[in-house]
Amino acid sequence: MADSTSHRARRRLLASVPLLAAALLLPSVQRAPAASLREQIAQCATCHGENGQSQNPDIPSIAGQPKLFVMYQLFFYREGRRKHADMNRIARAMSDADLQAISDHVASLPAPPPATRAIDDPARYRRGAALAEQRFCQSCHNADYSGREQMPRVAGQHEPYLLKALKDYRAGARIGTQAAMAEAVRGLDDAGLGDLAYFLARFRP
Repeated sequence: MADSTSHRARRRLLASVPLLAAALLLPSVQRAPAASLREQIAQCATCHGENGQSQNPDIPSIAGQPKLFVMYQLFFYREGRRKHADMNRIARAMSDADLQAISDHVASLPAPPPATRAIDDPARYRRGAALAEQRFCQSCHNADYSGREQMPRVAGQHEPYLLKALKDYRAGARIGTQAAMAEAVRGLDDAGLGDLAYFLARFRP
C-alpha cells in the first residue's frame, strides 16, 4: 500500500510540472518595469533574511529551495492564486524572466545547515516522525525532507511557519500544484499538525 501511494504521489508530481511552463508561454499581461535583479534580491532579504535564511519564525527560510518550487510560488503570488499582501504586491511587477532569474538565485543559495533546535520533547518528535511516515511525506519531499522539483525543503524550517502552512492546506486556504498536500493533512487535528511541524523543524538526517 505504501508503494502504491508513493507511486500515485509521484505521478501527480510529474503530471503537474508542465503547468507552469505552459502558463509562462502565454502572452504576458503588461507589467510595470521591475526593479533590477540586485534590487529584487535585496528586497527578498528584507524579510527572508541575509542569504535567504530567515531569523523570523513566522517567515520561511528560502535558501536552497528547489528552483521549480520557488518559481511556482512567485507565479501563484503574481497571479493572485496565493494571498499575501506584501508578496502579491512585489510579485505583481515581475516578468516571467524575473521569476526565473530570482528562482535561479534562491536555488543557488546554500541551504541552511541541519536543524540544531533542541529535541526537548522526544515523545512529540517520535509522534511527528510516525505521522510523517504514515502520511508518506518522504515520497514527495525526499527521505531527508530536502525537497525536489516543486516540493519544498521542509527539514529545519521554522516550526511556526510550518504549522501555519499545514493548517492552511487543511483549511483549503493554500494551494499547491496538485492535491497531494490537502490529502496528506486531511483528518489531522491541531495536535497532529503540531507534532508534524515539531518533527520537521527539528529533523535530524
